[in-house]
Amino acid sequence: MKKNYLTQMLVLVLLLSQLTAFSNEKPKPTSKEIPIKSNVFTSATDPGWSYTCDDGIEVELLSIGLKNNVPATLNIGDVTDMERIVVEIVYKGNNPGNTIEIEDASGNKYAATRVVPTGGSSNVWYYRTELPATTAINYSNTSEAKHAQSMLAYVFRKKNNGTASSGVFTALSGYNNIETTTIPIQTDSGPRTVTVELPISELTPDGRYIHIEISAADGSFAELTETISSFPTGECCIKIFELEMTNVAGTVDEIEVKIDTRNNKNGQTVNGQSWVMGGAVKTNVRCSCVENDTELPTANNFIDYILIEDMSQLPEVTFSDNCSEVTIEYRQYKSRESCDVEFNTTNTNSSIVFNGMQSNKEHYWDKGHYVQALDRTAKIFGKMRNNVDTNSGWDTEIYFGEVMGYALWINAGGQVGTAADKDRHKYANVDFTKPNSFIGFGTNANDNIELVNSNPHYLDIGPRDRYGYPNVSFMISYSGNVGGQAIPSGEHIKMDAAFTKCVRARDGADLWVREWTVTDAAGNVAIFVQRVEIEI
Repeated sequence: MKKNYLTQMLVLVLLLSQLTAFSNEKPKPTSKEIPIKSNVFTSATDPGWSYTCDDGIEVELLSIGLKNNVPATLNIGDVTDMERIVVEIVYKGNNPGNTIEIEDASGNKYAATRVVPTGGSSNVWYYRTELPATTAINYSNTSEAKHAQSMLAYVFRKKNNGTASSGVFTALSGYNNIETTTIPIQTDSGPRTVTVELPISELTPDGRYIHIEISAADGSFAELTETISSFPTGECCIKIFELEMTNVAGTVDEIEVKIDTRNNKNGQTVNGQSWVMGGAVKTNVRCSCVENDTELPTANNFIDYILIEDMSQLPEVTFSDNCSEVTIEYRQYKSRESCDVEFNTTNTNSSIVFNGMQSNKEHYWDKGHYVQALDRTAKIFGKMRNNVDTNSGWDTEIYFGEVMGYALWINAGGQVGTAADKDRHKYANVDFTKPNSFIGFGTNANDNIELVNSNPHYLDIGPRDRYGYPNVSFMISYSGNVGGQAIPSGEHIKMDAAFTKCVRARDGADLWVREWTVTDAAGNVAIFVQRVEIEI
């Protein structure tokens, strides 16, 4: 059939404009939005915020100390998915006047007005304003620089993170007393984890203490007592304290915060700090559905192999999750060959072994895939599950260089093959210039694995009597830390598996591979690969 280039081009443009697919089915609501009314302060800039799990807005707190450190720049980072920023600067002892100017990365100026907080401390002021998305915040007013305390930014980003976020902009200060405030939080259908972040400024590293408690009506409670001796952002003057309560009842709709700095109290023999919380008290409430979710996203209208006559016939594939929204990464490219990777005739229970792991080192592919590109480079990717704990393992992507026959492989310096009929095999080295990755899930979520560029590392494709055909294997040196144990030097990952459901580009047809990596709010990742042959 004659190829329709114009139609193919138009469809490709359309596909590229839809790299993020979305679900046909709305997620089930997991929380109810609440009105924010600060019992301490109402800001003309923003009285607070209240986002549900379905809103997916996360508020990141970034700060630096300013004392004798002006001009200063607070780097914000990537503006992708950033919605807005609220910036606050605190002074103690003296200040530069009624208003100050704060600049974004492009030099645009934003005015902030001086405000006096209430509470037990004196001669403290803060300035607050709102900026659009920017990569950095600059402050250059050197007047009274020795009295500047801190610069704090609340960065609002659109994320599918499985948390409900709420916050109250306060105007509190304290010294040798107790101050309290209440923060409303989202309710939910079941118990969940509640994290509270408190940015507190005008602290001094002189050994005085601060005691913080958070509590809820169901009896949930957390506290910390800290003697201030240093700061994460230099010599002065701000810390973001974090407290967490677990299994907080879904009916709880507010959290009480108490800050106690009385002399010689709370088991201390020193004075309490003077402090300013001109900033926001922030809560992240882990949604109950997401907190216990191990179910993978699903695909709708998905077939792993199709034969069509024209790109306009590509089916629309959508994705959904029973608990939350999903995010989708999409790739589409021409290929020489695409196969699923599964068990072979011998390894019917475990086909991947992580030598050097202290326990649970045997794994298997749950949706493993092999792709060889037009330039003969290849990759193997998919989900490796642990044989013992099948809810744990690694979302994996390993890139290889050009796949070649044995003679070329040896001439290029490749490791000598061990198979008796090695001249019938094809080989490739790991490509360490590509983003090879092992992303842990389940109990491996906080573990790390990295491939090591030392022998052995190779891909081996070909017949083996004991494994059947077509067999595929690799051996790759690696390092990392798993379950609190460092992987010993010189250990390797070994795979012996088989190709199934292979599709190879034929004369008279293009082979396109479509990849979707679909992630829900709990971090569960599902990979979908569709092979599309288009007759030409």
